Amino acid sequence: MKYHNTIFITRKSISLLFFLISQTIVLGQTVTYQPSTDIIANPERGLQKYSITSSDYATVSGTNNLSVATLNSWKTSTDKVTVVYRYFLLDSFLNSDINSTYLSNIQTDFDNIRTAGLKIIVRFSYSNAQGTAPQQPIKSQILTHISQLTSILNTNKDIIMSHQAGFIGTWGEWYYTNSTEFGTDGNISPSQWLNRQEIVDAMLAATPPEIPIQVRYASIKTSMYGNTLLTEQTAYLNTANARIGFYNDAFLNNFGDQGTYAVSSECANPVGTTEYNYISNETKYLPMTGETNGFNPCDNGLRTTGANAKNEMNLTNWSTINRDFYTPFWDGVISSNHYEDILKNLGYRFVLNSSEVSSNGTTFNIALNISNIGFARPFKKRNVYLVIKNTTTNEITTELINTDIRTWENSVSITHSFNLRVEDTFQLYLWVPDNETSLENNSSYSIQFANKNTWEPTTGYNNLLQTISSVTLGLEDYSINKKILIHPNPTSDFITIELKNNNEEKIKIYNIYGQLIRVTSISNNQKLDISELPNGTYFISLQNNKSSTSTLKFIKNKQSRVGKGDSHP
Repeated sequence: MKYHNTIFITRKSISLLFFLISQTIVLGQTVTYQPSTDIIANPERGLQKYSITSSDYATVSGTNNLSVATLNSWKTSTDKVTVVYRYFLLDSFLNSDINSTYLSNIQTDFDNIRTAGLKIIVRFSYSNAQGTAPQQPIKSQILTHISQLTSILNTNKDIIMSHQAGFIGTWGEWYYTNSTEFGTDGNISPSQWLNRQEIVDAMLAATPPEIPIQVRYASIKTSMYGNTLLTEQTAYLNTANARIGFYNDAFLNNFGDQGTYAVSSECANPVGTTEYNYISNETKYLPMTGETNGFNPCDNGLRTTGANAKNEMNLTNWSTINRDFYTPFWDGVISSNHYEDILKNLGYRFVLNSSEVSSNGTTFNIALNISNIGFARPFKKRNVYLVIKNTTTNEITTELINTDIRTWENSVSITHSFNLRVEDTFQLYLWVPDNETSLENNSSYSIQFANKNTWEPTTGYNNLLQTISSVTLGLEDYSINKKILIHPNPTSDFITIELKNNNEEKIKIYNIYGQLIRVTSISNNQKLDISELPNGTYFISLQNNKSSTSTLKFIKNKQSRVGKGDSHP
């Protein structure tokens, strides 16, 4: 802190001189936040709603599209749904290219989803029931279809949460195929695995790198791309291993979730197996989504209970799950009182614990303590901003915080340094918008922290409840013509404030550290009680007009008995 002892002398008269410290005043404090128990409509997490295209999707424009009204009703429901699973059935194109009507209807769905502020998981499949006929076209036709979808996937990358590896097998799950090119029912040769890999490689090429691919079984990824585990260093790269996550459409069922994990028998528990641990690791960085499809008959259904569902969702980092299937499972979850816990903890759930603002002059530091109490971390990159709002002009300044939200797990501590460019009062916020420019300023896609009285739905900001007042206190010449005088100085318990006019004025008192101690209104010759203040140096700031502030220093000293007429600061 620098002290300036420059003296100003007027031409007309000798002035009384007041020596003030040049510094920045900071109103900063430690704020402890209250957690919320609300179910929150945050993006890319929570319950997902199931939808499938109809038979006339390929022949009639505007048919079977997801309406904005329906999407809004899902989002505003008590379940706070923000993710739609859309199953695009391509059974009309087993032997032909996808026609323009079908592609147009896909775009209409995407447009409506964007309007409603949701995101979509997409899967393309050719069969929705087992049979003896081929369950998909030949490989070359599938590759042509993927090529046709490239443009629409890239155009709508902002709202696509993930692209599931369908295209092969019944329901697009890569099992029942009736195909010599791809193998079937778990009997797959090395050359057939290469054919399957061509499909995933084509998907990776057609799908923007920001969008993860998902496969149905652990063995699909390991057979084609090896079983090397992702690490913090290898995750988030544009490689096949770093982009392929999982969907489990038989969550908690028998036979290792019906093939999700390799097990030795129908009732063998997959938890702790090699493949289970493999998926548990990969889904720290990639999405895990899916649905239940029936009660597990083993162990009296203990794996399918609400308590175990919550446990295994946490073990394998679940982000979303289908609410529409399997209904008896959800009825059991509700009756066991695990439903709301699952809704709140699917994916990430960030809680602000505390923040603290400090200053070492003109530079400020904010320290944030945050917890992630959800089942998973975010799997998509997002910027995190400190928002600084001028409370006088409402001007917004944003500063990028050096952190990767995809690493936020358990307890997170962040410190960010920043400067204020003008003298005024500022409110601080935390803002975590979507990374896509098209959605950045849409608050539906910003992350809300699970706290009381912090969320601003119109802006997508989380209010940190921190106010900073930046006022430069410099040496000023205070003659009898100035607006304000104080006496005695030093003082003990009271000071008298003299004003040039008889108007009531607002004053602020700061301590030597720049903390705001008191705000009050005074009138001329008013005696101000300061007996509760500790001994030390203080500053009184008077706003003379909108652009000028007068500031005086006084010293509080219990031993002082200086009367009126003694020296002023």
